[in-house]
Amino acid sequence: MSDHTVRLKSTPVKPTKPPPINRKEMSAFHLPPNSLIPNTDFCRTWLNVHDVIKELVLDKKLQKLAKAVRKSKVTCYENVEILLNYASALIRNRLCDTSEIIVFVDNHSFLPTNHPNKIKGGAADVLGVLESVLKKLQEDERNRIPWHLILTAVKEKTAVDAKVGPAQCGAYLGYANQARPDMVGMYGLSVSPRGFQIQYSCPAGLATSEEFNWTAQLGGVLAYICTLYLPRTDFAPRDTTISLATGRDILGPPLWDIDVGDKIYRNCKVQFVGQPWTRMTWVAEAEADDKDGPTVIKDSYRDVRTPFKEGDMYEILHKEGSAPGFAAIDREYEVKYKDTPITVSVKKLTRIKTRLIMKTSGLPLTKCRNIVDFFKGMYDILEAHRWMVAERKLLHRDISHGNIVVEAKDAWKIKKFEGKKPPIFIDEVLHGKHAPPMARLLDMDNCANLDRRKMKSKGGKGDDEPLRCRTGTPKFIARSVAAGRILDNFSVMPMPKLQPEIAAAYEEVHRNDSSKLRELSDANGSTHGSRISFDRPLNNDIDEGQRQLSQIWDFMAEHEVGNAVDTRSALISGNDWAEWLHKDLSFISKLMTDLTRQIRPEWALLDPAPEPLHLHEAMQRLILQYVHDWEKNHLNVELDTVSCRTFTPVERKPMAPKSKHPLIGQIITSSTLGKRDSNSAAPLAQSGSKRLRKTGDDEPLDAELAELQQAWIDSQSTPVGSEPLEYAAEDEDEDTSE
Repeated sequence: MSDHTVRLKSTPVKPTKPPPINRKEMSAFHLPPNSLIPNTDFCRTWLNVHDVIKELVLDKKLQKLAKAVRKSKVTCYENVEILLNYASALIRNRLCDTSEIIVFVDNHSFLPTNHPNKIKGGAADVLGVLESVLKKLQEDERNRIPWHLILTAVKEKTAVDAKVGPAQCGAYLGYANQARPDMVGMYGLSVSPRGFQIQYSCPAGLATSEEFNWTAQLGGVLAYICTLYLPRTDFAPRDTTISLATGRDILGPPLWDIDVGDKIYRNCKVQFVGQPWTRMTWVAEAEADDKDGPTVIKDSYRDVRTPFKEGDMYEILHKEGSAPGFAAIDREYEVKYKDTPITVSVKKLTRIKTRLIMKTSGLPLTKCRNIVDFFKGMYDILEAHRWMVAERKLLHRDISHGNIVVEAKDAWKIKKFEGKKPPIFIDEVLHGKHAPPMARLLDMDNCANLDRRKMKSKGGKGDDEPLRCRTGTPKFIARSVAAGRILDNFSVMPMPKLQPEIAAAYEEVHRNDSSKLRELSDANGSTHGSRISFDRPLNNDIDEGQRQLSQIWDFMAEHEVGNAVDTRSALISGNDWAEWLHKDLSFISKLMTDLTRQIRPEWALLDPAPEPLHLHEAMQRLILQYVHDWEKNHLNVELDTVSCRTFTPVERKPMAPKSKHPLIGQIITSSTLGKRDSNSAAPLAQSGSKRLRKTGDDEPLDAELAELQQAWIDSQSTPVGSEPLEYAAEDEDEDTSE
């Protein structure tokens, strides 16, 4: 875990799009690179191949059932279900007869329920659950299997489309990883008359076995089931500190009990789960505690190569007490299984499970009550981050709407801030007395320490190499950083000036500020204290266009790092805010225009370079001036925080990378998920696995929206010499999220 080991070729960029919620959206679900290449060492690495399997594989009935699957011309889920249940009984009765039996249930027509990210992306054909769960399901025919009780998933394909089985099975395992915080990894099985492949999915990635045949290698099925009963002992199969809360209907939405060593937090409700095969951030809020106040628990699987630990960043941030504008923290630690940190590894990637206990809770930014409070919150986030950089030498690197909360509350016993230079928030400037922030900045997963001396003291080289990774949520990453090049935009704007009335208040509260920016005023034609340097531009000629705001939101959501054309530019290239916004919000259109004019230029073209926080200053001045005027004139609009507007992204089928192997780096598309053969009409679910309803048909694409978006993309010109940079979405958190 030393800093000097960081040599990441990929960039820890979060997935842009929200998690897929239906079968069609699964077409954009990326499997880990090379995860479908058969691993010839899979059995040695992931399975418990018990000696008794050599004997059990000779069982005549087992061989007969395997032969029935092998000879099937169409998908026959009943045959697979019977085979797996018989194999489960063999293993259980011979090796662990005191264990609760694992049963396999035909579930191909029914969607599992209660996924934390509301997944509705299709159903695995056969699911493995405990026998007690099956009995609970049989009590009412309307019951369906919930994601949080699934132990394993099985996908069946015909011989013709057998190759796409592992891709689909892998996706289901990824969904299950998100729903099972108590399981470190999950096994799956892809079967066809040709043979079967076993898979293992965990936050470090997805591993796929070679294809085994139903005759000479039937023992692979027994090894797969044996591992479900008797997991490997050389790596953690479960997180025993997390368990389903007792006293509740197990088929309903889950709550979790979390043991943190000195206390068990009861009835924790999941707030967020990051994408599979990343650090997969999992956030849950504990049951309200009137004696202590709020507690939020954040689990994540940190890449051991990451140079900056989130807990270390918070320790620096709160060294003088809980810094205003951020989440208060209790502690961070590595979660252990039998006294050893929980570690997951696939190929060269290793992750360690860490837990951060936060003593602050709040509402998402979408719950902000009115437009004035929203802009006050944005000012305060700018102020908090500015303070964080100036006073703590920390750079957040992932400021997005998902990492901001409003109406935050702290636990009663947090250590109060005792520093001499706290951040000063907007209400203090406006009203002349101390005021708390209107919004808080969270999530230090991607935070970087800019103090090279501190980096050296931790064992690193003290260079800035880790800072060169493009990190964060793609739709919010700066355009030049996302493109990996300097943009040609000379429309620089001067530093905004405050009106005398509010300028005096601003200068008064910041009278002890050592920054030159608080008093900066452009003179003699300067811009933010600098001038355009025509020696710096590159030959980039991008024809910007304008589109309606709803389409622009889609462009933002679909933005990916490395694109030659940044379609987000439409948001800041025009001045149509008065037309885009609701008529009741027309009074904020001038501010939005002024803000976009400040963001639009390529500030790297100035010489000398402006102060690092010059845009913080410019945007804070603009927001402060307008909010002051709005409050003075009693202008405000209450926001609907219940029925939020949604935008349906346009589905475009991405091109899979070229490869000799048909499944390497494959993206699950509608063709790989595809419809079942017309002659493979499956039987209804058996009486032992009654369900409510079948999966509905997918909604049709919005052809008009797709045409508009494609027209926008086609209208852009690719700059000469600007090849897209290669990258891989390494982390989320976490989170196109989270």
